[in-house]
Amino acid sequence: MANMDFETCYAALELQFGAGLQEVNERWRKLSRIHHPDRHAHDPKKYHIALEKQKQLNNARDVLKKWFDANPHSPPPRRTSTSTQSNSRSGAADSNSTHSKQTAQQSQSTNNHSQKRSGHSNRNEHNAHSERYYWNHTNHTSSDNSSCRSGTTSDTTTGWFATTDLKLTSLQEWAKKVDAYCNRPNSDSATALAMALCFGAVFAPLWILTATLGSIFPELPGHYPDWLMPFLLGGSGYITIYLFRWYFAEVEFIKLQEQARYFRTERSVQNSIDYLKMTIEKQTRQNAQWKFISSGRAQEAILEFEEEVFPEMKRSRRIVLRFEVKDSTIGRIVGLEVRASSPINSFSCKKITESVLVELKKDFQEVA
Repeated sequence: MANMDFETCYAALELQFGAGLQEVNERWRKLSRIHHPDRHAHDPKKYHIALEKQKQLNNARDVLKKWFDANPHSPPPRRTSTSTQSNSRSGAADSNSTHSKQTAQQSQSTNNHSQKRSGHSNRNEHNAHSERYYWNHTNHTSSDNSSCRSGTTSDTTTGWFATTDLKLTSLQEWAKKVDAYCNRPNSDSATALAMALCFGAVFAPLWILTATLGSIFPELPGHYPDWLMPFLLGGSGYITIYLFRWYFAEVEFIKLQEQARYFRTERSVQNSIDYLKMTIEKQTRQNAQWKFISSGRAQEAILEFEEEVFPEMKRSRRIVLRFEVKDSTIGRIVGLEVRASSPINSFSCKKITESVLVELKKDFQEVA
């Protein structure tokens, strides 16, 4: 795998020869999700096959990315025919004397032996690097896929868009730590914790409801009327569903905030800013309006609103979309980050933010 040529790289990624780096990155992310070794953690044979496939995908992407980093505007060349070179060497050898041919053969044999040992060493070194690359780029605690973030050109997404600090509530910190621990590969303790939390989310609400009714009506425990049982089961089921919905929504929204997103566009800088503002303004809430603040080249869009959590109980929500537009050799690049504060849940903030991103992708081209 260490000496993969460009045609083999495109074949491994299931792409037509000459596809651009963006297509390579997108296909790499897609295939990485399909062949992720963690999907086969409980089957050693399938896990080994998936790991080898992932190494091949990583190697193919690395080879193509190295070419496009050095030659951003030209596709890689096809491999040259080895038969022509072989015939040339054969013709030259035939024109020499028998002694010269023997000397050349001995020299060629020595070179081949040296190259074989060198190739074996390079292959081992690359396999080790490939495995390190895989584990460093498929950590579940970064977003899906930091596993899915990959560079395009060095002057587009590196260092120019400085993100702000992400502040999480204590519940969000807890959800982030639980998600990171439960997604540890090949960990029995992580699996046990995930199962324990699932059982707790299912049975704890029912236990709390029955204990509360028992403290209010001491004669009820053990003698629940038939009409009361459906209400107990329905109430505990609703709480269980809400807990699962809250947990997964919070984890996804935390990952969304941890990643700065980049888009490419052919619009001018000012036109891109105006389009961003117009797109953001479309996604709002009743009795709320986006406020735009300019700070140098960076722009901030702020939306503050109140949401009714329970009857007669409202909680404040605040979303901040900070973005900046930069000229580059491949067009204008837009850097965007999301920050939100929501004391109880982030359902509305997540929905509004995802709607903005969906609208931006219709006109802008997302890059890594």
